[in-house]
Amino acid sequence: MKTTKKIGIFNNKGGVAKTTSIINLAYAFSKNGKRTLVVDCDNQENCFSFFFSDQSGNGILDTEYEGIKHTTWQRYTSIDVATCNNDFDYILFDLPPALSDDVKQIIKHVDTVYVPTMLGEFEIQGLKKVTDEINNQGTKLGGIFVTMYQAKNDKELIEQFREVLQNRLMNSVIPYSTTVRESQKAGLPIEAYFIERNVPPIGSAWKIVNAYNSLADEILREVEA
Repeated sequence: MKTTKKIGIFNNKGGVAKTTSIINLAYAFSKNGKRTLVVDCDNQENCFSFFFSDQSGNGILDTEYEGIKHTTWQRYTSIDVATCNNDFDYILFDLPPALSDDVKQIIKHVDTVYVPTMLGEFEIQGLKKVTDEINNQGTKLGGIFVTMYQAKNDKELIEQFREVLQNRLMNSVIPYSTTVRESQKAGLPIEAYFIERNVPPIGSAWKIVNAYNSLADEILREVEA
C-alpha cells in the first residue's frame, strides 16, 4: 500500500529561506510528476498566502499549478489520513522558526526533516539544538542544505561547515539571488517567474533554479531509495 511521504523544512532561526525553499521544492516536485501538498504551519501563513486561492474554503485548496495543492496545519489536522495517501505522493511542511510544543508535535509527525541554513559561526552553533530536537522526536534528519550562498564570501565557511557536518551537509547549495524577492512579489516560483518573462535558461540568473532542481532531485533520491 502506498504511503504518502511527509517532509518537514525546519530551522529554529528565521530568515534562512524555509518558505522560499518549500515553494520552489513543491514546484520542482510537481515537474517530476509528484503530487504535492504544501502545509503552512506558521501563524504568519506566508506560504499559504503565496499559493493564493479561495482562502475561505476548508481543508485542501487548489493552486494554479498542476500537481500542487495547499493548506494550513489547522486545516490539515482535520483531513482524513487515507485521503492524503490516495491523493498525494509528498506532503511538505513549512515549519515556523521556534521550538514550541506545537512545532515538536509537527516534527514528530513527519517522516524526515531537512534543515536550511545560512553560513556563519552562530548558525553552526545553533544547528546542534535543531538536530538534537529532530532526533529527540524520533524523526530522521534528511540533511542540512546551505541557502543564500555567495561564493565570494562563503568559500571558506562552507568548507568549515562540511568538515563539521560531514555527510549531513547536502551537496546542493542554494545561491543568493535578487530574483527571489522579485518572484515572490510576482507570486510565482522562481522558475515560473523566469518562464513568464522569457528569461533564457542560460547564464547566472538560472543558477538558483538549477540549484533548487538539484536539491529536489537529491531529496527524492534519498527518500525513495
